[in-house]
Amino acid sequence: MASDRNLSPVVLFIAALLMMTGGWLMTSFPIFIFFALSPLFAMTDRANSTSTVWEKMEWVLLAQTISFLAAFTFDFSYTVSSMVYGILFTLPFIGHVWVRHILGNRVGKITIVLLWLALEYVVLKVRPDNSVFLADALRLQPDWMRWNIHTGYLGTSLWILMANWIVYLALLSEKPFQWYWIVVAVIVLAGPMAYSYFLRDQAIGRENMMNLYSGKSIVEDVTYLARGEFVVRTAAWLSTLILLFTFVKSQTTKR
Repeated sequence: MASDRNLSPVVLFIAALLMMTGGWLMTSFPIFIFFALSPLFAMTDRANSTSTVWEKMEWVLLAQTISFLAAFTFDFSYTVSSMVYGILFTLPFIGHVWVRHILGNRVGKITIVLLWLALEYVVLKVRPDNSVFLADALRLQPDWMRWNIHTGYLGTSLWILMANWIVYLALLSEKPFQWYWIVVAVIVLAGPMAYSYFLRDQAIGRENMMNLYSGKSIVEDVTYLARGEFVVRTAAWLSTLILLFTFVKSQTTKR
């Protein structure tokens, strides 16, 4: 849980909004996307019960909506779509608060990561024309993610989410600025990027993924063809199990 000295929801909202907008608009160097969600992670610490969750999550919803509008380069014809995505990807934060309320404070922010990835899998399966994935923020930096031939395109979404989680632990948690979390944050951020430069493979791109799931794939990598987007598929199964277990636990507790 965040300590009382930590920043107010308004400050966290502004920080998240500026970094998410920068992450989406600075496509040639989208480094801010690796930090942008960490203030929203911290905001869930201020929702102490399910009855007060919307007092904090409304900031998350607003930040997410504007963020997705930035993903559409502030083309206001996508305002409704941005609102839908904003609502959809606020659910992982609400889900985390609910799971924590039922299962206890030991439930970590990994639930946000899993629920977010599960929803990206849903979007991938539905394949709307205006689909947006967190990995799209790095679409102009394939040299950063050549390793995604082993994880799938949305393995990049996992990388971004994990980086944000570790940044939260390093800077915005109850005990921030502990050196080992700062070291881990640097490794999580720079490690995959550095490893990618040693690979000769071509990164799996958004088009490769969409073609595979629409049955039009011409991807030559056999590993990717066999496994597809197994990261988000696995996250969807794990999220389902977590939510079912939490629901059963909540019903048992009531009795």
